[in-house]
Amino acid sequence: MNDFSPPPPPLTRPPALQKGDTIGVVAPSYAPRPGWLARGVKALERAGYGVLLDPEITQLRRFQRAEDERRAENLMKMWLDPRVKAVIGGTGGYGAVRMIPYLDPEIFRRNPKPFVGYSDITALHLWLTRRAALRVFHGPTVDDLVPGTRDATMTSLLTAITTARPATRIGRDYARVVRPGRAVGRLMGGNLALVQQTIGTPYEIDTRDAILFFEETRDPMSYVDERLVHLRAAGLLRDVKGIVIGQLSLDRSEEDEFEDFLLDLVSDLDVPIITDFPAGHEVPNLTLPIGTEVELVAEGETGYIVYREDALS
Repeated sequence: MNDFSPPPPPLTRPPALQKGDTIGVVAPSYAPRPGWLARGVKALERAGYGVLLDPEITQLRRFQRAEDERRAENLMKMWLDPRVKAVIGGTGGYGAVRMIPYLDPEIFRRNPKPFVGYSDITALHLWLTRRAALRVFHGPTVDDLVPGTRDATMTSLLTAITTARPATRIGRDYARVVRPGRAVGRLMGGNLALVQQTIGTPYEIDTRDAILFFEETRDPMSYVDERLVHLRAAGLLRDVKGIVIGQLSLDRSEEDEFEDFLLDLVSDLDVPIITDFPAGHEVPNLTLPIGTEVELVAEGETGYIVYREDALS
C-alpha cells in the first residue's frame, strides 16, 4: 500500500436476522464439547431461533486435505441452504485456514448472511471481507452461549445480528484509555495470531483508515509484541485511525510493561488507543461489526465503540 492507494471497497450488508429464523452452526475448527454445544443450542432455541448443525460438528478434526475439502463443502452447503439466515461457528481452535483454498467466494458474495465467531474463525472473517466483500461479526461461538436474557455475551450477539445499527456504546465502563481521542473508521481485525497469518496472502487484512481491533489468548507478552512488530514492518499499522485492544489474557504483572512497549511501538501514529475491551477469550465477549464504520471514543477513564453506519440491511 502507498499514499495513493484507493479507498477500501464497499462491503455487502447481510440481512438482519428475524425471530423464528434458523441459525446454522458450522465446524471449521475443532469440535465443541458436546455439553457446551447443547447448552449453546438451547440458548439460541430459547431466544426464539431454530438451529441447524453441521453434520460433522462433533467429529474430531483430522488435519488432512480430504477432510479440509469436505468441511469446506459442508460450510458452503450450509451457506446455500435457504432455511439458514445466519451462521455461527461451533467453537474455535484450529483448522479454518485449511479450508480456504476450497471455498468459492462467489457463494458467499451472492448469498450474504451474518457470520459470527472469533479466535480461529478470524481466518474466515478476513477472507470473507477481502474475497467476498462481506461484513462479518466478531462474537461468541455457540459453545460460549448460555440460556438467559441477562447474559451480556448473548444479549450483545442477538442485538448485533438483528439490529442494523445498535445505539449501544460498546465496551463503555469496561475498556480503559491508553491514549485519549476520537477516530472514525472501518472496524477490522480479530485474533492477533490469525491477523498476522494473513500477511502476504490474497486475504491480507485491510487496515487502510481502519479502527484496528485485536485480541489474543494465553500467549506471553513477547508473542503479542512480535505480532505487532510484524504488522508494523508490513506497513499495516501506518494508516490505522485507532486501536482497540481486546482481551489478551496476559499475566497481569506484565500489563504496565505491555502498555509501555505498545505506546513506544505506535508513538508516531498519534491515534486513540483503548485496552481491556470486552471481546475475546474471556467473559463477556461482546459482538463487534467487522467491516462496518464505527467511532472509537477514548475519553477520561474509559472508552467505547459506537456504530456510524448500518451493519445489516
